[in-house]
Amino acid sequence: MKPRVLVIFATSYGQTEKIARRIAATLERNEITVELCDAGKTRPAMATEQYSAILVGSSIIAKGHQPAIKQFIHKNVSTLNRLPSAFFQVSASAGSGSPHARMAAQRIMEEFLEGEAWTPLLSASVAGAINYTRYNLLLRWYMKNASAKNGGSTDTSRDHEYTDWVQVERFASAFALLIKPARRARPEPALSA
Repeated sequence: MKPRVLVIFATSYGQTEKIARRIAATLERNEITVELCDAGKTRPAMATEQYSAILVGSSIIAKGHQPAIKQFIHKNVSTLNRLPSAFFQVSASAGSGSPHARMAAQRIMEEFLEGEAWTPLLSASVAGAINYTRYNLLLRWYMKNASAKNGGSTDTSRDHEYTDWVQVERFASAFALLIKPARRARPEPALSA
């Protein structure tokens, strides 16, 4: 029987959903059944304890992690600590040219997980995108200044994707290895004399 995994995420501008979909596709290629769920719009089809494993993703932007994901983790932390689980955090800082900014993104993730008392088997800080064309004036200004400070693009006439898709697929593949049941070797046929 194939493992059934919940991949639940929340996003503001769509990059976390793109990443969650790539993770889901990678898991499915590894013979894992996936339910993809946008926590900001819907709830999982089953109770969390009915899944074989749970993978959670959240973007962070100026205000921190997505409220729908914080709520999901808070409500399900005991299940998340009991089942195989993983977490990915998406931010522009994770793709920064500045080692200081990348370390800050990593630290934000670690503090968030510690604050939620959740110890996932795997976690990753993943570079997201800067979607200037979708931001309001104030957020565009804030992100442009942050981007300039950290070596990113300040061209506000277009969006900029920084996601390392190889990192995303490696993360999903590593999680698949942790949750996929070991294949039993077929016994050799007996030789007749």
